[in-house]
Amino acid sequence: MKRASRRHVAVLLAVAAISLPLVAFSQAKYPSRPVTLVLPAGAGTGVDIIGRLGAQKLSEVLGQPVVVENVVGASGVIGVQKVTRAKPDGYTLLFAFNQAITMNPHVVANLPYDPQKELAPISRFAASPFVWMVNAQVPVTTFPDLVAYAKSHPGKLAMGVTGFASAAYLGSQLLAYQTGAEVLPVNYAGNFSADLMSNVVQLSMSPAAQVPALVASGKVRALAQTGSRRAEGMPDVPTVKETVPGFVIDAWYAVWAPAGTPKEVVAALTTAWQSVASMPEVKERLAAMSAVAVGSTAEELNELSRTETKMWGDVVKARKIAPAQ
Repeated sequence: MKRASRRHVAVLLAVAAISLPLVAFSQAKYPSRPVTLVLPAGAGTGVDIIGRLGAQKLSEVLGQPVVVENVVGASGVIGVQKVTRAKPDGYTLLFAFNQAITMNPHVVANLPYDPQKELAPISRFAASPFVWMVNAQVPVTTFPDLVAYAKSHPGKLAMGVTGFASAAYLGSQLLAYQTGAEVLPVNYAGNFSADLMSNVVQLSMSPAAQVPALVASGKVRALAQTGSRRAEGMPDVPTVKETVPGFVIDAWYAVWAPAGTPKEVVAALTTAWQSVASMPEVKERLAAMSAVAVGSTAEELNELSRTETKMWGDVVKARKIAPAQ
């Protein structure tokens, strides 16, 4: 009996010794290894530029490397899907433009995920307006002029867009929905600034970062910005909502984790991204791109995502926009 008891104790001690590293690992403070930040867009895009800025500073806050991975294709679908399928442990995150979350569910056919159910919101990091611009040969100088001209000349103004699932295309549809101003969307695979300057297309709703060079050419006019307020970098450019109440389209950039990520990890990441957004250097670099740091709570990001998703659903339904295959 004594021998059996000693054997039993020896086995228990051996099991405990083996288990100690596992327990220590499971209780290790997050993060204990590098974090991957998936960007569902290519190099040089707003998502890439702002995402890499955030990743660099997030690494300083977390004390771990943050590895940026550009996953391109299908209007951001492939990159978002990669994160929805990742292990929900906080080591794979999504940094995306709102188009991928609030617009794609309505304009991409057979979307292979539900962002509201398969992603856990972390924080809205930054926001930047789009800017409505016209070729200088178009006889309008203000946004009210543009609305009036488009209403009296339906379909005459050609508007460059980068896809019929893009924010610019949906912006044109929102304008038509709210004012009756009809333009002619022209699809481009990439940057169409040269065609805007040469009057091949007359109109665009482009990211704010593209505005200074185009306006400086003297061939393009900036008429209005789409944010909720005038950006500090463009105080003389009015907002669209000053003419069309309710027309607000911020190009915002936010962070999500896979659904099921532990609440304490989500909380830690929210705090970390808020810290990054509050850094003076980050604010300065964003301001140079006519963007502002936000640093929202997870709850605020969730509410904004749901509200904006519904808004675009209403626009798509009213305008009878068919999802892109």
